[in-house]
Amino acid sequence: MRRLSHRQRVAALLLAALAVCFVVFDTTGGSLAGAHGGVQGVLGALYRGTDSALGPVRRFVAAVPHAWSNQDQATRLRQENAALSAQLARDAQDKRSAATLARLQLAADQIGQPVLPARVIAFGPGQGFDWTVTLDVGSGSGVVVGQTVTDGNALVGRVLSAHAASCVVLLAADPGSSVGARDQRTGQLALATGRGPDGFTATPLDPTTELRVGDELRTGPAGASTYVAGFAIGTVTAVRVGADGVPVATVRPTLSVTALDLVGVVLVGPTVPRAALPPAPATAGATPTAPAPTRGASGTSGASGTSGASPPSGASAPISPGSGGMSSNPGGGGR
Repeated sequence: MRRLSHRQRVAALLLAALAVCFVVFDTTGGSLAGAHGGVQGVLGALYRGTDSALGPVRRFVAAVPHAWSNQDQATRLRQENAALSAQLARDAQDKRSAATLARLQLAADQIGQPVLPARVIAFGPGQGFDWTVTLDVGSGSGVVVGQTVTDGNALVGRVLSAHAASCVVLLAADPGSSVGARDQRTGQLALATGRGPDGFTATPLDPTTELRVGDELRTGPAGASTYVAGFAIGTVTAVRVGADGVPVATVRPTLSVTALDLVGVVLVGPTVPRAALPPAPATAGATPTAPAPTRGASGTSGASGTSGASPPSGASAPISPGSGGMSSNPGGGGR
């Protein structure tokens, strides 16, 4: 075995002694914390001074191996965000449709007639032509010319023409249309004429009738109008006196025609193959009422000169005014 030289033995002894000193310092509470803290402070200051310049480069170099995976993750997150946004839009649309269907069901209960849900699939020109919309239901579902169209609360218009699977509806706000109306405050009748985007102009049939700002107009009177009575037309926003002394009111429409989507056609005549919203059955024990008069294609009794077919046996009976349906009293048939 080779023996260590004198210098090697001295170096080994010095290293051993130094190691023993470090161990003694550490076990007996002595510490090099001061020296360590000083060195750490110097090196930390040096690191902070150079990190502002070298940090971006260092981080860029560190991110290079992950660049493609990060790009894929960003693309995936964008796709997930787009899908979630689309789902939120569909959920909002479903909520609006459910609310409209609930209003249509309530309208069917109140007027005692089936209401056929339909979607708006096209808008008419509206400039120099009739203001119309096209619905995705037609004569195959029982739609006929003259039937009233509503969103469950407000008047939309009436069926202008019907095809097998679609129909064209003339909007109530069409400049060439007029609607029989009833002032809900006074019960007086008026004629509301469409003004396109400006709503309606209402003129009372009785020249002495006082119209006020805030008065609500609804379709009416029951049984003597082209439209089913009781649907909202609009609210009076201004009143002036015409040259003939008759008050003329400006009416803001209740319904925005540019926001039409799901609507309902009030059916008149025999039952139809497509599912409609029937009125609720009469309460057991209710007082019998006289049969409802046969209505024509325009939804009126004898108003158009032609009469439609009577509902067949087994069809839902109309709800009488005393059992929650629309009233036909002079108060305007409000619902």
